[in-house]
Amino acid sequence: MKTKPFSRTNSLIGSLVTGILVASAALAGATAASAQSMAGMQHDMKSTASDSSMKMHMTMQENQKKMNDMQMSGDIDRDFAMMMRAHHQAGIDMAKVEAESGKNPEMVKEAKKIIASQQKDIQKFDSWLQKHPSK
Repeated sequence: MKTKPFSRTNSLIGSLVTGILVASAALAGATAASAQSMAGMQHDMKSTASDSSMKMHMTMQENQKKMNDMQMSGDIDRDFAMMMRAHHQAGIDMAKVEAESGKNPEMVKEAKKIIASQQKDIQKFDSWLQKHPSK
């Protein structure tokens, strides 16, 4: 009689394990299908996007990472100057890609104006940062 409760428990555990294994297999299949679908979408994006567009996207990602990794000093003015300098550099980097590869004369002209104006702003930020060193 003691074996009956044990075998019922054993049977329940076996059913539970089977259910978990089936669910895991289904999830693994769905995850693999999703990964294949995403890989296909990424391939489609890469094959349809121009090299210049991909270069601009990579430039933005690199600059965003640099800004995210910056350590704040706690001095709001210094942090503003430092972050705006980085922000303007990102704009220059994007504008350079447009100036080199853009097809629309209006956009290429705008990119060149952005490069010139933001380089001046960066010089102002650099000058201010030199006069106000971190404490």
